[in-house]
Amino acid sequence: MGIYVKPIAFDSLGVRSMCIEVETDDLRMVIDPSVALGPRRYGLRPHRVERERLKELALKVEEAARDADLLIVTHYHYDHHDTGKKISVEIYDGKILIIKDPENNINPSQRFVRAPRFLKTVRDRVRELHVGDGNEFKFGGTLIKFSKPVFHGINDKLGYVIEVLVSHGGETFIYSSDVEGPPHKDQLEFMLVEEPDLVVVDGPLTYMLGRRFPEEMLENSLANLMKLVREARPRKLVLDHHLLRDLNYREHLAPVYEIAGDYGVKVLTAAELLGVEPLLLEARRKELYERERAEEAEGEAKEGEE
Repeated sequence: MGIYVKPIAFDSLGVRSMCIEVETDDLRMVIDPSVALGPRRYGLRPHRVERERLKELALKVEEAARDADLLIVTHYHYDHHDTGKKISVEIYDGKILIIKDPENNINPSQRFVRAPRFLKTVRDRVRELHVGDGNEFKFGGTLIKFSKPVFHGINDKLGYVIEVLVSHGGETFIYSSDVEGPPHKDQLEFMLVEEPDLVVVDGPLTYMLGRRFPEEMLENSLANLMKLVREARPRKLVLDHHLLRDLNYREHLAPVYEIAGDYGVKVLTAAELLGVEPLLLEARRKELYERERAEEAEGEAKEGEE
């Protein structure tokens, strides 16, 4: 067995998340065991269908995490970690936990509120607690390496994240966490260190293009993703999370899909890696409400006829 990778909860599966299970001969791990929903989209709160999907995938995250030996938290945003609101804190019982450094290279809200709250919740539950930033760990024949802290996106306003590399049996898997692109070279460097078989990248923030995500950052992200394809040549490149909040994500990333075809790199969403169609619930939130209102109007009309 090399490395077995299974997406558990992602935006292409209907929730805001980037939770993934990784298994080798030596251990099973879950990265970023959490789920969330966009609090507002198109001025609308999450639809009933989204809330139901959240509950469904929260149970799957819990199940995967309970079976894991090791849990990893790459930063302290609620779609990547949870303090018991959506995911049971029991998942941390007896586990090895590797976390983003809660004191260094971290923005104020995570350093003084979110990280301390999380650590207070889990510290007495876990078997071992380690800081991941720039470090590496060996479990039998499995190597887990972490990047130095890199921007969560285009600057340090949203803090920093740590990227993850898992190597075993001649195979390599890389997880970007929330680099939002990646728009910067240092976010890309870690992905180019080895020739990975599978890379999971959260993708550029195109649904906020021209607002929180400048056009220049999209251009940088496209250039970096194309460089990743040319130089690392992974067998599979998963693009998801922020990117899948945009119904037109394929159009924005057309140059990446084109060059990937030239280099024999298969570009997928997390859903497609599982062999299912993407379920873009947040991106279709307006449609969900419109369909619901149409069905209600049709029902009222039928009642009136009777």
